[in-house]
Amino acid sequence: MSADAVPAYRVFLGIQFATAAVTGLVYTTIVVYRVDAAGLDPLQLVLVGTTLEAAYFAFQLPTGVLADLGSARTCVVAGVGVLGAGCVVEGLLPFFLGILAAQVIGALGYALVSGVLEAWIAGEVGTDGLARVYLRGSQAGLAGTLIGTAVSGFVAGVRVNLPLLVGGGALIVLAVALPLVMSERARTTVEAEPSAAETVRAAWGLIRVRPAFLLVFGVVALVGGWSEAIDRLWGAHLIENFRLPGPEDATWFSILGVAATLLGLVVTQVLAARRRETMSTLLGVVGVLLVTTIVFGLAANVGLAIGAALALAAARTAFAPVLSAWLVERTDPRVRATVLSARDMFDATGQVVGGPAIGAIGTWWSLRAALVAGSAALIPAAGLLVVARRRVRTVDTSDVEAQRA
Repeated sequence: MSADAVPAYRVFLGIQFATAAVTGLVYTTIVVYRVDAAGLDPLQLVLVGTTLEAAYFAFQLPTGVLADLGSARTCVVAGVGVLGAGCVVEGLLPFFLGILAAQVIGALGYALVSGVLEAWIAGEVGTDGLARVYLRGSQAGLAGTLIGTAVSGFVAGVRVNLPLLVGGGALIVLAVALPLVMSERARTTVEAEPSAAETVRAAWGLIRVRPAFLLVFGVVALVGGWSEAIDRLWGAHLIENFRLPGPEDATWFSILGVAATLLGLVVTQVLAARRRETMSTLLGVVGVLLVTTIVFGLAANVGLAIGAALALAAARTAFAPVLSAWLVERTDPRVRATVLSARDMFDATGQVVGGPAIGAIGTWWSLRAALVAGSAALIPAAGLLVVARRRVRTVDTSDVEAQRA
């Protein structure tokens, strides 16, 4: 089949669906693998995340520049394959140093895909209605997550490392298939190829002259610090501080993942059907994340903790697609992947800086304290969004007045 025969929008949705299905399969029960099979403590769990984010930070700018100067399509294909290799390595090495090595491999894969896939589809379909495209992509990803999450508990029940091995193999197969269906028409519109240094300077110049960009990147860093507490410790919090009724832990995590995904589909559907100012939407999402994280961390019974975790997961699905659309719509196509890489570098910085401290709190004090401490990063994030909203409104008003003049 020719790549030109498959519309780019459908390919984008397919990639989102397939990678999310594998991610759901792998990561729904990965905390069980890391805690039960590898025996990691709370600090080690966070250090695993810190290693991933530090390597991700190091790889982000080079891969973004590579995508802008070379081929976004090639970067995405390579990234999917490398992600698969990272999963396989972790599944075969159930000890701390082996898992750390797998994070470095996975970080390269994430860096090759994250931001680059968004830049690729923007170049293929244009920026009109891009927020809706990203939200639909998020919905496709949630649908994939639903399937992967639903079967993760059963697969892990056979052998706890099997989701990693099966998921990694599936990603490698996907990487082999993608060149058959993935087009890249946007490359033909670039008349002159700048150097890597010129691309970085152009991207930085765009960010520097738009103060709202720096404010939003600050929000990304703070939300990244918060997400490290949630991503690495929420499962351990449920396992260690509550008695989950009924089925074993792996099955419970699969059930919770399915429920969270269904709620996320509802949230993204509502946002895709409505048109609200981006900054107001992001501010509302951050507010919900702050409240639900505190409730989750301090909950005294398992029902309240599960309810807060589900509400938190549902609200979280709205943050990335809305933010990405806002950035891409305001970015020169020639430096789009580089700017999105800068966004991801701020995210990684927040996680690297906040992760070890939060992990130490979880190990030496309590998981509850670590979760609440992590949520504190969302307070200044909300403040930066308030300032960014005012800046954007001021710039938009000035542009309208200039056009009238």
